[in-house]
Amino acid sequence: MSWECPRLLHGPVVVQRAKAYVETHLGDPTLDPPGLAAAVGVSLRRLQELFHAHGQHISDWIWHRRLEAAAKRLADPGCAHLPIGTLAYSCGFASQAHFSRRFKERHGMAPRAYRETILLGAETGSAGA
Repeated sequence: MSWECPRLLHGPVVVQRAKAYVETHLGDPTLDPPGLAAAVGVSLRRLQELFHAHGQHISDWIWHRRLEAAAKRLADPGCAHLPIGTLAYSCGFASQAHFSRRFKERHGMAPRAYRETILLGAETGSAGA
């Protein structure tokens, strides 16, 4: 009798493990789909199939998570002292220019403007309270 997880049940577990791995390795600029597949113990093709079944591409999901993490840090008053480049590198971007371009595409404004808008809004919102 085999106790292996059926392939249909195994897929969501693999995706969940892959996403958890991405979360803990967002700052690694070398994180890519082949490395992710190796880290979770499946072939790249299988991991691509599993992500596609959820309407996602692996690399798009990694970039999405990096951009979300960066936006969260830019909006955090505790990170206001950190240069934009430092935040970009800590979220896995290899260059500040690439980060700025991707961030602007996603959020409609440059990282610095986003930070200023969010932090200024937080200051004015708390001043009126």
